[in-house]
Amino acid sequence: MASHWLAAAQAICGADYVVDGPAIEPRYLEPARYAPGCAAGLVRPATGEQVAALVRLCIEHALVLVPQGAHTGLVRAGTPTDGERHLLLSTDRLREVFEFDPLDRTLRVSAGYRLSEVNERLAEHGLSFAVDLSADPSIGGMLAHNTGGTRMLRHGDVRANVLGLTAVLGEGQVLRLGRGLQKDNAGLALQQLLIGSSGALGIVCEAVLRLQPLPRQRAVALVAVSSLDAVFPLYQQVMGSELAGLVSAFEGISRPALEAGVRGGRSPFEGPLPEYALLIELASELPAARLNLNALLLEQLEQAFGTLVADAVVGADEAIWGLRHSISEGLREQGRVIGFDISLPRRYFMRFRAEASAWLASEFPPARVADFGHLGDGGLHFNLVWPHGEAPPDAQRLRDGVYAIVAALGGSFSAEHGVGPQVQDSYWAWTDPAVQALSGAVERVFDPRDIFGTTCFGPKNNAIVLSLRR
Repeated sequence: MASHWLAAAQAICGADYVVDGPAIEPRYLEPARYAPGCAAGLVRPATGEQVAALVRLCIEHALVLVPQGAHTGLVRAGTPTDGERHLLLSTDRLREVFEFDPLDRTLRVSAGYRLSEVNERLAEHGLSFAVDLSADPSIGGMLAHNTGGTRMLRHGDVRANVLGLTAVLGEGQVLRLGRGLQKDNAGLALQQLLIGSSGALGIVCEAVLRLQPLPRQRAVALVAVSSLDAVFPLYQQVMGSELAGLVSAFEGISRPALEAGVRGGRSPFEGPLPEYALLIELASELPAARLNLNALLLEQLEQAFGTLVADAVVGADEAIWGLRHSISEGLREQGRVIGFDISLPRRYFMRFRAEASAWLASEFPPARVADFGHLGDGGLHFNLVWPHGEAPPDAQRLRDGVYAIVAALGGSFSAEHGVGPQVQDSYWAWTDPAVQALSGAVERVFDPRDIFGTTCFGPKNNAIVLSLRR
């Protein structure tokens, strides 16, 4: 059977771009976190037509097609797990299209381009695709998971910055959704269903992106708040001021996360590291000669000094962001990282931290909380460090306990990482059954033969039946 699909896939993509399972390079099978997967084979198409032909091939040979971009996701949606039936489709050769429209400020681009490549090529035009991430994902992967990033507060998530896309659906049909226009209410915006679908509804082959001007200047401050009770009053003060339209990032960083970012170096503050710090960034398209962001930010912080602000570092932009982006690596050096990508109503943010920390201290004493993240848009990377040498925890009970607190406070178990095998059981546990049923019906419309992926948005019982049928 393998030889039959292998020969057919080689005829579609070319012999150099089809690999049998045992010969797949580790980078395609090893996710950013968690154990490596396995697949019957790897295919690397170069065009949307080749993707469509591969979908039809999978129908013929009863294979499941697992789409994968740059493999930077954290929920394993792009990691194959079945060495007999999963055919891994890498989009890294989907690079046919790169059409920049300077008048509309849009970019029609193939899914295989990396975010860094896109922004390097747009920089000469003074523009960017403004979804800012510490990883370097593919454009297709960003659409599949509707990523947010550190500057979502100002520019929105991927969904807010995509004007159309082209995708291959579950019977091999190529569908172009959206005309790439800023305004278009001529029908249902079906492209929005594919954005954030984790590859379960189809394979995105290209997209039309809305572009933003590059800022002429930024001003960044790392702020030690006087107490946890000062965090949201300071947020309200900044966002309620004349600076509100200039705020591009408002991040929260706990002391354990700061320690991981500093990694044995000197504290950025004059004294010891605070219990909690805020990273605040302003950005503007105006040059400093016309609008001095550093002066404005300092003035705002001085107004709160002694009440809400205990200390602040301003003018060390690269060092501050360097610390922020070093946190994840620093935590991994301390032990096994168990990550929770959650979002909450701001009014319950600190309550969640307190309740979840208390529950963990009682039920999982070795777990060390080191949370940080996009406080300004309600997101939180509630990361735990499980020390080296400790027996592994009951991961599902741990997740269920944390997510129960998230759900009780009206939050989401997946803020921006999407849904995949890593959180599939949590999706079934914490999503309204009526929503699951309707989502499953949508899946059947887009993928009636159950060809795509490792993610299921329908009810659990349906997923079991489909798995047995595959």
